Amino acid sequence: MMFICAGESEQFVFAKNIGIGLIDSAIGLTKICLQYAPKELVFLGSAGCYNPNWNIGSMAYSYTATQIELSFLDDHAYIPIDNSVGLEINNNVSHETFIQGLHNEIQKLPQVVVNSSNYITNTDQYNIMMYHANITLENMEFFSVLKVAQYFQIPCIGIFCVSNFVGKNAHNEFMQNHSFVKTKLHDFITNLV
Repeated sequence: MMFICAGESEQFVFAKNIGIGLIDSAIGLTKICLQYAPKELVFLGSAGCYNPNWNIGSMAYSYTATQIELSFLDDHAYIPIDNSVGLEINNNVSHETFIQGLHNEIQKLPQVVVNSSNYITNTDQYNIMMYHANITLENMEFFSVLKVAQYFQIPCIGIFCVSNFVGKNAHNEFMQNHSFVKTKLHDFITNLV
């Protein structure tokens, strides 16, 4: 099992850095897959939250991501390719077995859908739309992570900790809570393994 993370200001001693954003994370993870041929991937990351009923520090897991830009929600854009990906591995390792292989503690976390974009949303105008579409969190890298894992047919899961709410104060909340979120993710994983 290999742990991966975005890197730079969000890195862990037990995880390989893949890069920040959709493009760098896809390139970085592809290099890692070619070099190390991991059997299972666990992505760790901070996330913005669309759901106002959650708390800073809430944790969740996911194996489903979307890549929806705000212009799409306003009918100012369309997408000619698939903008969602879910873990569908056609090998001998089922997703449920993979989760249990990590630990039963993960199953106590809520399972969510994560939206990814190279942009950080600084308005809450779309939060209700995302929430009603069953999309709970926002993380820059996870869509790319799942696409690369899908290409290489590697079981993959993301574990997230809420650093901020999606809205005009997103950056300030992220900066205030980032150390706390990294510590919480670190402790969660070290207690699992």
